[in-house]
Amino acid sequence: MEHILYWLWLTAVKQIRPSKIKLLLDELGSIENIYFLKKFNNIRCLSQNDKNQLENKDLQRAEHIFEIISQLKAKIIVYDDENYPQILKNISDPPFVLYIQGKVPELDKVLTIGVVGTRRATEFGIKITERFCYNLASEGVVTVSGLALGIDAASAWATIKAGGMAVAVLGNGLDIVYPPANAELYSALAECGCIMTEYPPSSPPIGSHFPARNRIIAGLSRGVLVTEAPRKSGALITARFAMENNRDVFAVPRDISKTDLLGTNIIIQEGAKLVNSPRDILCEYPYFEKVPPVKHEAAHMGTRMPKNKKQEINLRDLNDNEKQIAELLLKGGMQVDELSRELEIPVSEISVRLTMLEMKGIVKKLGNQYSLKI
Repeated sequence: MEHILYWLWLTAVKQIRPSKIKLLLDELGSIENIYFLKKFNNIRCLSQNDKNQLENKDLQRAEHIFEIISQLKAKIIVYDDENYPQILKNISDPPFVLYIQGKVPELDKVLTIGVVGTRRATEFGIKITERFCYNLASEGVVTVSGLALGIDAASAWATIKAGGMAVAVLGNGLDIVYPPANAELYSALAECGCIMTEYPPSSPPIGSHFPARNRIIAGLSRGVLVTEAPRKSGALITARFAMENNRDVFAVPRDISKTDLLGTNIIIQEGAKLVNSPRDILCEYPYFEKVPPVKHEAAHMGTRMPKNKKQEINLRDLNDNEKQIAELLLKGGMQVDELSRELEIPVSEISVRLTMLEMKGIVKKLGNQYSLKI
């Protein structure tokens, strides 16, 4: 347990940048050596603030995180654990701690295919994703995606319905279901799949977390499939990261008249393999182990979201911090600095709360003002 606590102390509590952690490991050899070192004056890569942080050896926050993960009946895998996936360790910027809910497949042995695409998926995108993922899962492929609406959700549900193993990578802590509309999918994955994140409990789904999350999706995957994506999207960022880290990238071509959804065509131009069927992917990997499909009780749960259905959200479901802002915005649109003055809270904190409310579909931004969407 102490070994894990030292990792939590370094990553979740001290928040030392990953690049500096890597240098510390190269310099000192182990997490124990980092923790027990009393003075860091000779470590040139560290700022004075870093040194002050590292010289504080309090493990109380780390113990609290460990307790929450235990209560969630989840697991923690750290960078130097023998169970840490080697496939993920080999990327340029691996996470040092993984918080995991559900079953953990043998990621270094099985065939893993990442599936990425737009949150605002069309009927075509949903159908293509379901067809590919159902067939891949039926052949024993483990699919890896986020937990977003659209392509992510379609990928995970199709995998579950085929009796396969789906891995979802979050941009927030395990104790937060985001987006709320995927609560049913979250439960199904916790029961018969795997949910994974590098963020400790209570970490909110802020914007900067999602590009970081995408590198884990690519890192866990032998190949990445892009089924539907705009020209500028997180899906293409994931695909390009995959290419840079020697992963295969596959893409379903798009009708060129659909100019707003030509991301798959663009990534094909950049070197992705055009695929017309799941067999085009499977033939690239004849030697990997396959996970035999099993019948999941959760398979009957998933249904596709009706097209253009709006999510009903009650202000009573918000936490106290979010509710403060929402109640002010009931009176009309306000700017960030106005909210800051009214609530006597720093602008930086207001901005984080507004980002959370935007992601939940509660507020919208028009020019410099924020207003409620409901």
